[in-house]
Amino acid sequence: MKNNWKSIGDCFNSRENNFDLIRLIAAILVVFSHSYPLTLGSNASEPFIKLTNGQETFGGLGVSIFFIISGFLITYSFERCANVYEYFRNRILRIYPALIVLILFTVFILGPILTTIGGKAYFSNPATLRYLESFMLVNMQYSLPAVFENNPYPNAVNGSLWTLWYEFFFYIVVAVLGSLKMLKKVVIVPLFLLVLFVAYKIDSTVAVFQYFELFKYFSMGMIVYLFRDDIKLNRYAALLSGIALTLLAWSGYYKLGFILCGTYIIFYLGFGVKKVVKKFQEKGDFSYGMYIYAFPIQQIVSLLLIDHITPFYNFVIATPITLAISIFSWYQIEKKSLQLKKKKLSV
Repeated sequence: MKNNWKSIGDCFNSRENNFDLIRLIAAILVVFSHSYPLTLGSNASEPFIKLTNGQETFGGLGVSIFFIISGFLITYSFERCANVYEYFRNRILRIYPALIVLILFTVFILGPILTTIGGKAYFSNPATLRYLESFMLVNMQYSLPAVFENNPYPNAVNGSLWTLWYEFFFYIVVAVLGSLKMLKKVVIVPLFLLVLFVAYKIDSTVAVFQYFELFKYFSMGMIVYLFRDDIKLNRYAALLSGIALTLLAWSGYYKLGFILCGTYIIFYLGFGVKKVVKKFQEKGDFSYGMYIYAFPIQQIVSLLLIDHITPFYNFVIATPITLAISIFSWYQIEKKSLQLKKKKLSV
């Protein structure tokens, strides 16, 4: 009997999916995960790291989700862009406007207010202007003079920004492969297998480790896009994927299980489930703001409540504040910047 299961390709619609909600949840998972080191000094008691017996945190889970979805959507984005210039313009318009505002606000507003050494000493310290190097992504700075120095997790101003360089680097990889007409199954599948192998063999202290670790998720998203017409969406397959992921996690193979089974679950929830809270999702994509703004807000909460702070208090106070700022950022910065995509490029 022939089944009528739809493929990802059948369901692929830039509007009718749950990716905005999934990415927002992923960002909230990162906020929840960070509430532990930012109040206790370490993530040793973070629930997901306990649940997976030290294999992953909720923050790592959130980042993995981001990169898998990104691999899918960025590959699609390259294929629909008229040229590589348009592609990079679109990517820069998505990442940089909110990031520029955040970094400038952090250096010139938050820093002077929160530093304990006074404004003159703060601005004369070379580390203050060096923080602006974060605009380059590749040389991300994480501390400002005497800011958060007495917090449980001292000195770190915005530890979430470390992933942005890898994200942008993978945009470059897609552009190179696409320009060389190599965004094909026969290229990306072997590349994914190679990256997966190296990621499991290479020591995590090696400088290039994170490139392989994160690209295995990103390239899996690329593979899903390339096989979108062949991957069928089925609730029973999603349920079996969840069971398999649980068993693999118990066996010490969580990350392998997640990249295989977790990926299917993400795309089943993204395309195979009717759009959830549709009106909210259609208001905008607040996940990026949630991700980049949360860390300093959580640090401020820890600073103000330093004698009474717990992971729970940090999370429940910082999350709605960050969401409100993210919504404001979407409407006043991100959405307006993205409207520049509509302008024609002459190259």
